Amino acid sequence: MSAQTFQVSIFGTRATGIDMGDVISDYFSHHLKFRVRLLYIGGNGQREIPGAAYMPKHYQALSISVNDKLQPQRLRFADAAPLLITSSASEEDARRRLPAVAQGEDVIIRFRPNVHVDVGEEQEPYEEDGWSMLAIRSQSDPEQEVSVRCLARTVRCLSLNVDLAKGGMIATNRQLYGLLAKDRRVNDKFPNKPVFGQYACAGPSGAVLRVGDEVEITERISRANTPMSASPITPNGPVTPITPYGPITPG
Repeated sequence: MSAQTFQVSIFGTRATGIDMGDVISDYFSHHLKFRVRLLYIGGNGQREIPGAAYMPKHYQALSISVNDKLQPQRLRFADAAPLLITSSASEEDARRRLPAVAQGEDVIIRFRPNVHVDVGEEQEPYEEDGWSMLAIRSQSDPEQEVSVRCLARTVRCLSLNVDLAKGGMIATNRQLYGLLAKDRRVNDKFPNKPVFGQYACAGPSGAVLRVGDEVEITERISRANTPMSASPITPNGPVTPITPYGPITPG
């Protein structure tokens, strides 16, 4: 007997979801305290990236490629893009917003990037808002270069306020969502939500990024609230990506 299927819409793109049956769905419903269905992605196992609502108007959500030579990446049931890029300068700014007794916390884990770039003192906080294209070069394989296209400024949700140890909400004066919302509402498609980082895609598929690889900013975008056009810049020199989560495999 064939399983029931659903059309699932996530950030403006669709994929077929195959129902995994009543037993597993009842299990999750019991523990989550509301009715849910567990779905497995069907079709070719992928969906387009990212949601049209997050995209500058000159991009087509169904035909995004890193450059003319590389095919677009796709997603499964992940978020709006394969990569989420942040910088160490922005991390430090977010930390300074916390009360003094909380400034020793691991702030970046709340933002969940998979590419975190150590910019040292070369760049100001939130300069990644203006990044358009990056080149990442492997220290272990000089022949490998990964192209990264930044897609849209990432609006954040109330998960920033979760106590990661206990599961509830942290004290109000430590809630990063509100602390950032004071001046970081810089995506005009979502004017009431704070921004931290950029969604991105990369190629070639299958390349491996490692802690310590060099990053070069090869293009920037305008400073408008929603990026509308890209223009090349003279790079400021390489910076170094760091991530506490080990190797990253775009694709």
